[in-house]
Amino acid sequence: MCHPMDIVHAEVRRTTNLDGRPCAEVEVVTGDAGAANLLVYFAEAPDGGIEMVRVTENDADREIDWYDNPLHQAAVDRTDAFMNVARDGGSFGEQVLQFGSVREDVRRVLGSVE
Repeated sequence: MCHPMDIVHAEVRRTTNLDGRPCAEVEVVTGDAGAANLLVYFAEAPDGGIEMVRVTENDADREIDWYDNPLHQAAVDRTDAFMNVARDGGSFGEQVLQFGSVREDVRRVLGSVE
């Protein structure tokens, strides 16, 4: 079960297309030492804002994932688990956007994708 967690680091890594939508990929490190890093994807919302569209666990390990390893799934979709997570700072997506300059960086990289 997924519980709200503290974000200790978040930064925009790149832009990518998910289901035909330009998205900003944000790597999120949480305070849970045993948890994998998360990749959180944001896209422009119809109202002009930013919406979280996907969350995956990024458990990739260069030692074992440089080849096709059927016994290790490096990216696991956790969108459903995080979509309704909220704390005092708002939704999980809002917490990520509020970390450092993430919101401005997401807007900048999405604005440069045409």
